[in-house]
Amino acid sequence: MNSWKVKWLIALALNVQILSSYAVTLNAFVEDAVQQSIFQTESAKVALTKSSSSEVKDFANNMVSENSHLYLELQKLAQQLHMDVPTEPSLASKAKLMRLEYRDESFDRIYIDGQVETLEQRMTLFKKEATSSENSDLKAFAKEALPGILKQVGLAKNIQTKLKPSAGALTPVEP
Repeated sequence: MNSWKVKWLIALALNVQILSSYAVTLNAFVEDAVQQSIFQTESAKVALTKSSSSEVKDFANNMVSENSHLYLELQKLAQQLHMDVPTEPSLASKAKLMRLEYRDESFDRIYIDGQVETLEQRMTLFKKEATSSENSDLKAFAKEALPGILKQVGLAKNIQTKLKPSAGALTPVEP
């Protein structure tokens, strides 16, 4: 085989390998972001039926609206980039949803604690994508979504400080 054919085949193989690893990175962001949106929407719907706090219900309404919009935008972007989009939350999020659905006592605190945790994870995910993505569309999407996520984190933390710690919450032990 001619040396140029060998070089061409090697270059082609490397190109395919690079492109496939690039696609995995893109899919990981989209998958995580979509699964978080689905979880936050579904848990907010549970909060709308189980919460005793009007402030928590207002927050939950906002989460349904914001995450439904974000989900649709992610779905549209993923379609343009020829990526699959998950249709349900992660397994861990499903477990959290089950915990919420069967909780009556201290529901509001557990719901808000879960939202703060998920929103902080989302903020980290979107900051990373906004600063280090090699895909300009995903980078722009993440940058555009960050202010809304930061606002949601602030709202959730504000409510969190107003609620009493739940019986299941871990508190540091003094030595």
